[in-house]
Amino acid sequence: MTHHKSNEAVGGETEAGRGRGMPRRPDQDALDRRTTHDREEAGLPTATPEDPDAVYRAVRDQVDHEVNTGSMPTGTTPRRDRGFPPTRY
Repeated sequence: MTHHKSNEAVGGETEAGRGRGMPRRPDQDALDRRTTHDREEAGLPTATPEDPDAVYRAVRDQVDHEVNTGSMPTGTTPRRDRGFPPTRY
């Protein structure tokens, strides 16, 4: 005695008609279009996110600039002169 419905009763054909989740390699362009459409419907800004590599390069260039001008410490101070955390407890 089973209390579950058969696959045919729930969704018809077992091999067709129901999705099996995300494909292994989703179509990125289609996903971007759907995301933009969904954001428009929700009233959110639809600007595309920045390229992560470009953001990383910009931040790294800013840090290098601050280190070169002396506004950011470089960590070259010996451990015993830093004060915190103490080297011995």
